[in-house]
Amino acid sequence: MLPQMSSWQQYVGVFLLAVVTSVASDNYKELTGNQVWKLNQEDEATVQQLVVDGLVDPLDHSGPSTSLRVTPETAGLVKEVLDQAGITYQVIVQDLARYLRVNDVIQRSQVRKELRAQTCTSSSCTAPLTDNYMTFDQMEYYLAQLNSHPRVSVSSIGKSIEGRDIWIVHINRSGCEGQEPIGMTPRFAYSAMKRRTVWLEGGIHAREWISPAVTLQIIHNITHDCSMGRGLEVYVVPMANPDGYVHTWTNNRLWRKNRRNNPDSSCDGVDLNRNWDFDYGVGASPHPCGETYRGTSAFSEPETQALREAMLQVNSTGTLQMVMAVHSYGQLLLYPYGGPASNPAPYKEKMENLGKLFVNTVNKVHDKTYKIMNANELYPASGTSQDWAKGILKAKYAYTLELRSKKTFVLKPDEILPTGQEVLEGLKMVFLALAREKNTQ
Repeated sequence: MLPQMSSWQQYVGVFLLAVVTSVASDNYKELTGNQVWKLNQEDEATVQQLVVDGLVDPLDHSGPSTSLRVTPETAGLVKEVLDQAGITYQVIVQDLARYLRVNDVIQRSQVRKELRAQTCTSSSCTAPLTDNYMTFDQMEYYLAQLNSHPRVSVSSIGKSIEGRDIWIVHINRSGCEGQEPIGMTPRFAYSAMKRRTVWLEGGIHAREWISPAVTLQIIHNITHDCSMGRGLEVYVVPMANPDGYVHTWTNNRLWRKNRRNNPDSSCDGVDLNRNWDFDYGVGASPHPCGETYRGTSAFSEPETQALREAMLQVNSTGTLQMVMAVHSYGQLLLYPYGGPASNPAPYKEKMENLGKLFVNTVNKVHDKTYKIMNANELYPASGTSQDWAKGILKAKYAYTLELRSKKTFVLKPDEILPTGQEVLEGLKMVFLALAREKNTQ
């Protein structure tokens, strides 16, 4: 049983933060005094070291970053490092909080006119919102009502560091018997009858609101459409970092990590996607103030512990064919490994081929361009759920999906539905291919 649940615009051509009008509280206040610096030269090594040292937050996620968020506390040291490296820069936003508030007022009335009258309350939330972002409470309202569906089981796999539930949705292949997947010939039908599983994870980075918004759409569509995911046991964690997500609604829209109170540091949080025990520590920050702070040890956080145990349990009951972690931004499909030492990963060619099927399908829906690439080609990143699933669980296919856009973590609400639509079409083709595959690793 599911327990009772509790109730820029583009600036200077560099970093777009669209307004999310549903946020009533001041979720910009922790950004007071933060600046955005635009580097005049690319220097990937210097920027990466600044990130590892916990001095900057890179704002470009589709290639080497030349746009950096700099705090008042680190500005002097960042300037010194850039001067020593011969890198010049411009301060293009003097106070990020003030800038965002001004643009919020300008955009609020315009965006509201475009929103449809979708609602989600504790007594009525039959579908995830596609015209606005959902609060964590609203996500719980939806999951509570979804739990009554005969194909669905919703349960908590554990608690966050602040005590919020981490929900998992299991969409059972039962309930669609007698309907072979579209395009499946009889000789493939037996293969589909064998138990096989897919794991999807969303919301592990708090500021990436489009991730849980799309993940919830995926859940809803698989549940109500037997042509999607037939023959597969699908497990989805739509919000892996509930505390961080709530913090983005109340204090800091660009918060990334969980809400760990780090001892002997003025900086909170651990990057949950650098806390997994595979190549742990490589390319991640050892400093609590770093946006990619890895934590004191692998699986130091209750959130990653809960995810690990749930994934181990799922993998023990059947063949875990695919793991996909849904992130933003960049319009990329990344495959393991993110750390240079472990490359290439097993089944690299097969991962590339299935990934090409996904991106080619996605690109036709709304004429957006997604690319597939090895994760390490983007930037070094290890201790990730993707790499752990591949390296430890031996999942045949493991991906990190970076959703829209190519400029910002924050999308206008009117991008929720089309982003979900393109991803759903890509997953339909992937699921069909998985169902037709022989059940081998």
